[in-house]
Amino acid sequence: MFLINTYLDKSKIQGVGVFSKENVKKGDKIKEVRPEFELRFNSTNLPKMPLAFANFIETHGYQDRKDEYVLSIDNEKYINHSADPSVNDDGIALKNIKIGDEITVDYRDFDDNIELWLT
Repeated sequence: MFLINTYLDKSKIQGVGVFSKENVKKGDKIKEVRPEFELRFNSTNLPKMPLAFANFIETHGYQDRKDEYVLSIDNEKYINHSADPSVNDDGIALKNIKIGDEITVDYRDFDDNIELWLT
């Protein structure tokens, strides 16, 4: 869940990305895990769901465990991967972020399946 104001826009990385509406200093906490603002889905239930919804969960969520996908209810689900991210998995800004900058994270910090689609 974001602790700063963000907006969605076209990303140079892929599709839609999350952009900052605030200037952020390196070291500031800009997001945190708040389970009450996440939806969890057992992966064994995905085949029982409408295909479009199952695809949305797989695309915009991340696998917390082998049997569970987590989907944030705010813009966090649109954060794109970067090998040079602007925020770490703990929600700390790794560099100064200006208004209009895309916010990125290194998926390898929390998603064990990332290597499957990075190769």
